[in-house]
Amino acid sequence: MQIEFIGKFYDNHSLSIVNRNIVIELHKKGKNIKIVPLDSYDPVFKLDKEIVKTLKQLEFEEIGDSPDIQVRHTYPPIWNWPVSDNTKVIYIQPWEYSKVPFEWQYKFETFADALVVPSHYVNEVFSKGGLNPKDSFVVPNGYDNSLFNLEAGNSVEHLGIDASKFNFVYVGNSQWRKGLDILLNVWSKCFKKYDNAKLIIKDNPKVYGQSNVLQEIIKMQYKTGCADIVYLNQDLSDEEMSDVFKASRVVVHPYRAEGFGMHIQEAVACGCIPIISSGGPTDDFIPNDIGIKLQMQTKAINITDPNIFALKPGDATSLMSSHTFINEPTADFLDKALKYVYSSHEKEKLFNKVKSIDTLTNWSTVVDSYIEVFNEINGRLPKRLR
Repeated sequence: MQIEFIGKFYDNHSLSIVNRNIVIELHKKGKNIKIVPLDSYDPVFKLDKEIVKTLKQLEFEEIGDSPDIQVRHTYPPIWNWPVSDNTKVIYIQPWEYSKVPFEWQYKFETFADALVVPSHYVNEVFSKGGLNPKDSFVVPNGYDNSLFNLEAGNSVEHLGIDASKFNFVYVGNSQWRKGLDILLNVWSKCFKKYDNAKLIIKDNPKVYGQSNVLQEIIKMQYKTGCADIVYLNQDLSDEEMSDVFKASRVVVHPYRAEGFGMHIQEAVACGCIPIISSGGPTDDFIPNDIGIKLQMQTKAINITDPNIFALKPGDATSLMSSHTFINEPTADFLDKALKYVYSSHEKEKLFNKVKSIDTLTNWSTVVDSYIEVFNEINGRLPKRLR
């Protein structure tokens, strides 16, 4: 079977992380795969040299003009026809909100041979939109268990992180759906400077765009006297991210809308207690007895509001209903959760539960599931020839 994989591979966007780990594992398992990068290597992204070497090798693999499978994982999706009608097209497509763009739904149904989504939550959203369940497959995102594990990490003092503190870590950006605004509002009242707590915020403005988060944090700390916040916006290697998680006690992510939550899986693999939203994609890999799942409230939103959904050129929203519903974490419950984990006499029980978790999935296992999907789809007649 010959596989062609189209997408970004070299930056630190979640799509790129997924893409490079999938193709490298496919290569390790002896699969005939060629990549078509939509980006180029830049040392600023701090990729391991062996990873770059393998990706470059896969760029120049010879598989001919008619691969059996063409995988597309991009944003927005690429809709052009493959060179050969005999090539089966598989899309990997996360989505965060409770409604999907109408044009996506229609094209996945009529053009794509299969759709792979990272969680049952996303699968249900596409299913409610009318996608044939025979064409939809749930394959979770993975994590590198050689890096994200319970072994001791290296010092992160050079990042301004003191591992002796009770560190809470948030990884994401200031997009409304991520819930950073909820976390900062609660943090401003929850802990004060005399507390041993510290919040670490890892942003990625090179991928998601610049914001005024740092200025707001400085202003908030000055006005409220809240516990310290470390803001990181530089590129970190996988090894450095692992060390940040290992220097933290809790990963907190009060999201309004998510497709999976890769960093939560990585942080939990490093022993962090999760404080996360309930009822979303993280239910797939964080059981109810692990960490704390936040109480939620349902709200109606206008998804075309630029303060809610950060549209970019090429985003597909035509014919999409403008209103939908989201579940939003309640600030009061988040406040109680942060304080409980920080001060509870039973926190060691919480840590021990996390250390025994067995619902996380490494990349090798994930790619075994992808191979099953490829085999299934390769045995079908391409949808465009039916």
